[in-house]
Amino acid sequence: MPGMCFFLGTLVFIAVLGIVGTGFSNILFFRLIQLSSPVFASSVTYIIPVVAFMLGFFVMDETLSLLQGLGALIVLVGVYFSSRK
Repeated sequence: MPGMCFFLGTLVFIAVLGIVGTGFSNILFFRLIQLSSPVFASSVTYIIPVVAFMLGFFVMDETLSLLQGLGALIVLVGVYFSSRK
């Protein structure tokens, strides 16, 4: 069954990318916490959807709704209020 071999190979590569990506991002995240404050490090997590929104709109020519833009604005406002002293 050549299809089954392809399927298992695909799953292996997905698992490796997931594990390596997660491990690398966790190491960077904890290093960011060491170099800055926990509030700043957590704001990075909140900005990820905004970056994805911009990549989809400007780079991949996706159509995005007003509701998605409003959601991104809410994320930015939340990051602003959480990082204020």
